[in-house]
Amino acid sequence: MTPLGRVGVERRCVGLAGFRRAVLLEVATELFARQGYHAVGIDDIGAAAGVTGPAIYRHFQNKQAILQDLCSTAMSELLTGARRAARSGGAERELPELIAMHASFAARHRRLVAVYAREHRSLSPIALRALRRRQRDYETIWTDALLAVRPGLGAAPARGVVTATLSLLNSAAHMPVELDDESVERLLSAAAAAVVLAGPAEQLTRDAAG
Repeated sequence: MTPLGRVGVERRCVGLAGFRRAVLLEVATELFARQGYHAVGIDDIGAAAGVTGPAIYRHFQNKQAILQDLCSTAMSELLTGARRAARSGGAERELPELIAMHASFAARHRRLVAVYAREHRSLSPIALRALRRRQRDYETIWTDALLAVRPGLGAAPARGVVTATLSLLNSAAHMPVELDDESVERLLSAAAAAVVLAGPAEQLTRDAAG
């Protein structure tokens, strides 16, 4: 075989391996979301993906590595979108773009959001600490954007509003299955905007602080 031919074979093998890895992650997401992380075994993932359990170890060291990959992927998508929104130019644009970005992600990846929200505490201590650092970075972007348009809130109430808003957006995981992604996205966006931008919420936080 010529060197060029070997390169072609290697590329096809890499592409196939990547496809199989993606299938395993998709299957694991479905099973973790439906049954819970601790109720699903490697053999269950393999059976649902149409491969033997041991074949999974060619792609992942163990079940924990699969969960870590899923949580890391979700956080990477959100952080990338948040940093893009932060560069959108102008405080008035940043917060709406953050809402739209997270609502779109959550609506289109409901099972992944469910796994992330419910199962991330099952990560190893080291992986969990790393994930929480990235969570804090994400929340900081939101808090800074909120304070830019509602400076009267104060830092601590702003963090509280952000926490509540992100929980609301992540409720996509529990939306009725009859609702399509676009409907869920619209509902989440409207509800989140009402929380972070409405005047009464600011009055409530002042009352609570008083």
